[in-house]
Amino acid sequence: MGLGLQLKQLFITFTMCSLLIITGCSAPTVHLYGRYLTDEQVASVTQRLNEQSINVEVNQHQFPASIDRSAIIYSPFISEPQLINRLEQELTLLDWAIEQTSALKEGNHWFQKNSVGLFLVPDGVKPHSGTSVADMANLYQSEGCPLKLSLTLSSNGRYSFSEEVKSTNYSYGYHGDWRMRAYPYIEMRPDKGGRWLYFEAQQATSTDQVSALKLVHLVPMENYANLAGCQFTYGQRI
Repeated sequence: MGLGLQLKQLFITFTMCSLLIITGCSAPTVHLYGRYLTDEQVASVTQRLNEQSINVEVNQHQFPASIDRSAIIYSPFISEPQLINRLEQELTLLDWAIEQTSALKEGNHWFQKNSVGLFLVPDGVKPHSGTSVADMANLYQSEGCPLKLSLTLSSNGRYSFSEEVKSTNYSYGYHGDWRMRAYPYIEMRPDKGGRWLYFEAQQATSTDQVSALKLVHLVPMENYANLAGCQFTYGQRI
């Protein structure tokens, strides 16, 4: 075989491999919204779907305001349209009934090419009620404070302030554990011990130039050090 023919075949082989790499379609990704699920439920669903070669990424994002039951939201440009039926079948085997399926967009959640949003709601859970630990776990921004502060309530029962909560002669520290034994009262136990912090949750609605907003305000029940006059707010578009 001549050198010219060998080079030609090598060029053809390289070109075909390059085209396969360029045009090959990546598998769709299922984004599992685990906000209302236990760790065991997340693990069960993730394991089952992974065993069926379905890519899963778990997040703790808020549900779109229009979703209050188990649902699948997907891109109409998904590379494997049959995945939606497969997904429903696998979830049925795990006793998850999908009650809503739609394409592209719910609320302000857009699902682009090759992405699927999977929202699972256990029995007895009411998303957006604003009265559960899952709904209260958010990043809150301060209003009316002498300092710009943020407060993070995590779904694992931990909280953290962006700045130390302190006065001239006492410190509550930055972080600790939080709980809500009865809505609307939130209790915070600082890691450093000592006095607890107590907040009351208040719900409100508002509008801006874009859309309506659902607001949650956390109001200190006492004037704790440099939190005097503060409230912490989280907003979601509806």
